[in-house]
Amino acid sequence: MNLSNFGINAYKNTAKNESSENNPEKKVFTPVFEKISTQKNEGEKQGFVKSSFSSEIKSSTASNHHKTMNEIFDKRFFPQLSDKDFQGNETARIAAKALTSGGLIKVPEQPREKDGKENIYRRVAKFLMLIGVDEAAKILPHLTDEQTEKIIPEIASIRYVEPEEAKAILEEFQGLVKQAREEGGIDTARTILEKAFGTHKAGVILEKTATQISGKPFEYLAETDSERVSLLLKDESNAVKALVLSYLNPKVSAQVINGMETEDKKDVVMRLARLSKISPEIVQRVDKAMQEKMNHLATSKSDSIDGKNILAQILKRMSPEAEEGILANLAEADSELGEDLRERLFTTEDIINADDRFIQDKLRDMDEEEIAYLIATKAEDFRNKILDNVSENRRKSILETEKFLYPMRKSDCEKATSQFFSTLRRAYEEGNLYIKGRDDELYV
Repeated sequence: MNLSNFGINAYKNTAKNESSENNPEKKVFTPVFEKISTQKNEGEKQGFVKSSFSSEIKSSTASNHHKTMNEIFDKRFFPQLSDKDFQGNETARIAAKALTSGGLIKVPEQPREKDGKENIYRRVAKFLMLIGVDEAAKILPHLTDEQTEKIIPEIASIRYVEPEEAKAILEEFQGLVKQAREEGGIDTARTILEKAFGTHKAGVILEKTATQISGKPFEYLAETDSERVSLLLKDESNAVKALVLSYLNPKVSAQVINGMETEDKKDVVMRLARLSKISPEIVQRVDKAMQEKMNHLATSKSDSIDGKNILAQILKRMSPEAEEGILANLAEADSELGEDLRERLFTTEDIINADDRFIQDKLRDMDEEEIAYLIATKAEDFRNKILDNVSENRRKSILETEKFLYPMRKSDCEKATSQFFSTLRRAYEEGNLYIKGRDDELYV
């Protein structure tokens, strides 16, 4: 799912009975923002929904052609936007303006607050969470400061989105299952289906379309992160783990292996090294079993939402200036929430991707005992990041100190970690630390 296909879409059936799901002829796609215009102009009186552009979208969708967001956000459907808005392919700006000028923010027939007024900013916050952090991060900078200041706290406070409400929000956009399957992979399709139809119905739809989606063995795991793969393989034998991991992206497989217990890790690595010819029937059986298990995991997972974490992920994808401006405004309204978000914005992953030279300078100011507390109980990639940035002799000394200090008090480890993270976070906020992945667009 990406911004060029921003019209994250809701799938509609013309018939509401179960048989319509099995009859593709009865399924139609409603154009994006089909009813978005709130102006009673002459064009609307003549039948806005039945315009030639509407027919064009339906026919092109049927022929497996997906319009870009530039095409979907057609000027004819946004009379409130100026010609300038449509220059330079400013699709994120158009999307933001559509939300606040004539789109989601003005959709009627939504649940009202106790005082009878609809909280439009909370609804927009839920929409931004549903479309994903990448798209949300690109849209937020184009909103006004006042709008942003009202939407951000709503994102941070949201814990749960009712399936029916998610469906109602997403149904204002076009084309769901086909686009998700072709461009986002089965994991994206599953996520959006759950939001639109609920977890049970999503599993049923996925099961029915599994034969159409499947290609190579375990292809449905292509878009799945290492955490979810680990959960999928948790209770499986090491032989099955090795087989599945051999078909996945090497980076994902490495992360899954790193999270295993030491003995399992050794056994799985050994089995991977010895893999040669495997019966296609065995691969097929394991593939089918994993797919069924994956669908079960999807339909049984919790619907709870960590609004603060989602907001942190959105802010990390924005420019440092925009990020700092939002955090400053948020801290004025809620200092505790502002500090919580600052801590979430700087993670172990950021340390791993931080500039080695800066890490080396900071480690010179720490003694062996402090570094030992810092790396204790940490994941292998974090430990390697620290130990690879000291000399060989000092590395040996740190590891010896770590052994000597065991068992360590948890408070000592947390103190060393907090101090180290705070130092690097301040350096990053002041522009003195480069982090790969977060600053790639700012440096050449």
